[in-house]
Amino acid sequence: MNRMRIRIRLIIGLSVVMMAGAYCSKKNEESFSGAYKPAVRTYVKFTGSAPVPRFGSAGTLVKFKVAGLDSLANLPAGQVQFLINGIEAKIDKMSPADSTITVVIPDNASSGSATIVVNDRMYFGPQFKVNGGIWLDSTFNKLANDQQGNIVLGAGPNSMVNRIYLEEIGAVQNIFIMGYFGRYNNETTYMATSATGSIPSSTSYLLKLNPTTGAVSTDFAKGTGPNGPINGMLPLTGFSGYLLYGNFNTYTRRDGVNNMTRMYPTGQMDSVVQNVYNPNPLEPEYNVDTLPAFIGGYNGPVLRAFLDKNRRIISIGNFGFHTKNLYDQSTYTTVVRQNTYMRDISAMDQDGNLDTTFNYDNTRGLLLKGANAGITDAVQIRDGSSPYGKIIVVGIFTRFNDIPVQRIFMLDQNGQPDPSFQAAANGPIARITYNATTRKLLVIGTFTTFNGRDTPSGIAMLNEDGTTDPAFVMGDMQRTGNAGGNWITYAGQLNDGKIVIGGNFGRYRAPGTTDYVTRQNFMILNADGTLAAGLNNSGAMNGVINDILETKSGTKRALLIVGSFSLFDNETVSNMIRIGLEPK
Repeated sequence: MNRMRIRIRLIIGLSVVMMAGAYCSKKNEESFSGAYKPAVRTYVKFTGSAPVPRFGSAGTLVKFKVAGLDSLANLPAGQVQFLINGIEAKIDKMSPADSTITVVIPDNASSGSATIVVNDRMYFGPQFKVNGGIWLDSTFNKLANDQQGNIVLGAGPNSMVNRIYLEEIGAVQNIFIMGYFGRYNNETTYMATSATGSIPSSTSYLLKLNPTTGAVSTDFAKGTGPNGPINGMLPLTGFSGYLLYGNFNTYTRRDGVNNMTRMYPTGQMDSVVQNVYNPNPLEPEYNVDTLPAFIGGYNGPVLRAFLDKNRRIISIGNFGFHTKNLYDQSTYTTVVRQNTYMRDISAMDQDGNLDTTFNYDNTRGLLLKGANAGITDAVQIRDGSSPYGKIIVVGIFTRFNDIPVQRIFMLDQNGQPDPSFQAAANGPIARITYNATTRKLLVIGTFTTFNGRDTPSGIAMLNEDGTTDPAFVMGDMQRTGNAGGNWITYAGQLNDGKIVIGGNFGRYRAPGTTDYVTRQNFMILNADGTLAAGLNNSGAMNGVINDILETKSGTKRALLIVGSFSLFDNETVSNMIRIGLEPK
């Protein structure tokens, strides 16, 4: 009897618990029924097949394979959108019978993924290549064709390229690239032909390339070359070759290099066999040494170097001392140097001797303070038809030698700020570029006003006297994702006035327009800030542009671009590319 009562009580208890659980579950459903929307059941899906055709220009009809179109066919107009890289494409035909949707490629479209948007839900599809005036030139640095006939491109430089230099000797052209790289097309050396025969030369930091093919020129026999990055090269008038400058202290393993040295066009360092001090006369083999003929330089990296109208070498950087080699006091193992306090900007003759009439108070022996914050860049404008005009310096500074300057100034003939140049930014200037044909300057940075005018994107176009060119108006920019940093990291003007822009942006709205256009970190503008027609079809780019050079691809106009980037037009690249600048 007692056992029966216990069983009944257990059954009643379990029933109560189950009823309570069911009640709580129902209450939970009621309490949280509005917290999350029920999942939308849809069978819309791109099948993964490539569109037909896979590439085309604005106005092209393109067919995509999409499953589940029957669920979209009866939806009201406006609830279904089709996008090509974020730009709406008109739906020409939706065919559930063969699971295809046909769209018209819109104006201002650029290469990227197809997307169907249904009531704010997005379904991503395959890539579509938009043809236009920009294309990645596969004839530059082409290595071979694979078994399927596809072009195999070289890997290019494996790290940042700082600058391009175009060498023109008569009708012959060559290009030099310089920077931080240590490999080119995955090779560390190449065989070069010199006066003494074939020798291995390093691919690091400095290379001479064929301007048509991008292949390494084997007549450039630099041996090991510099042991650090090169920032630029300057053709000299008092020597039949170039001044190399950057951040390096040997060239072909020769000591006595102070971040710059002279180089012949063949790649050899300009050197001299020099008597040196030998404390041990019993070892006469140490009486002489082979040393750099250029005896000057600086104790820190040189950013830019120019020849002024007096053919002096004007060096710009963030250094503190001019350094001069004293060979009569040097030994076979040690180069003795004389250091002279010289901040940031300095002049030398073309042998490396310091010019104390430039940015140096020789009468009172005062130590000029230089810039009160970092210098980031400099350019040289023309002097009439002469290339040896004045030099404009930009950076973070607000004073130079205790003279107030607002992140930009022009040097006079004595190395001081030229009062005739009136320009000012309310924040740091990162880069300045100059086009000698249009004779315009472009400055970029984190400033928000320049010469009192609003510059929310941190860019301004200037005349040679520092005044703002009001014809250029930058439109509005939007970011995509969490990318930060400067809106614009490079701006350079082409000879026809168009402007190449690189940076951290996803969309652009040109002045005078209402709609944003997808531009993923790269675009080409007209001189007034509007998008250049036919030259904005390329897809995504990432990384930083450092320099550009107008050139040719066959008979077509092209542009060589270098910097630190790994993607252009949605394709994997490596720090250097050539692109077309007109329709194929």
